[in-house]
Amino acid sequence: MRTYTESRRDRQRRELVAEIIAVACRQLDEGGPGNVSWRGVAREVGMNPASLYTYFASLDDLFTALIAEGFRGLAGTVGRAFEDSAGAAPVDRLLACVRAYRAWAVANPRRFNLIWTDQLPGYAAPPGGPTVTAEQAVYRPFLLAVGEAEGCGDQLAEFTTLSTHDQRRLLGLFGTLHGLVSLEINSHLAPGSVDGEALIVDRMTHALRYVQAPGRGSDRSRRAIGPG
Repeated sequence: MRTYTESRRDRQRRELVAEIIAVACRQLDEGGPGNVSWRGVAREVGMNPASLYTYFASLDDLFTALIAEGFRGLAGTVGRAFEDSAGAAPVDRLLACVRAYRAWAVANPRRFNLIWTDQLPGYAAPPGGPTVTAEQAVYRPFLLAVGEAEGCGDQLAEFTTLSTHDQRRLLGLFGTLHGLVSLEINSHLAPGSVDGEALIVDRMTHALRYVQAPGRGSDRSRRAIGPG
């Protein structure tokens, strides 16, 4: 079996693309999407703006890379929390994912808003492109944790194959988390008077009240998260 050896040219290209994305991410963190500019990125990387087209077809193409990078960062953080909590009670594993999701958002508010909200006039992510795959990776640890709590293993992990009932209840659960986190990082939780993490964990714990340990009956509707 032949083993692929990366050429020097390919390695240099990969490293330069990574540098371009890192510069654009820093600009995003410092001033939001409006602070990310084609000329600004080219200048920081040390190339002519026209040369940037060798690596990205347009500013929208660069933003697609930024969005995918953001989703991967969030998914990695949540995924590690799930793995690190192995052996804990299923609900505690799910709450570990909840805390990790919030922590990443608090640390990266502009990246969080970029990946989850429409901040780019006229921009549309490529259908079936890298942002789609990267976004799905965010959900997977949550779905695995819920499946573990319900005693159905990884049956919930493939969201698109689930029944409408299961999709609705899982989206409702995730929406509770996502909505509260969005309010917090955008300063809509009475800053200074509300402990964001405590509130989110409390509300998610309440939402999980119907999750039962594996083996407590086969009626999925009884073990569902929240009313259907």
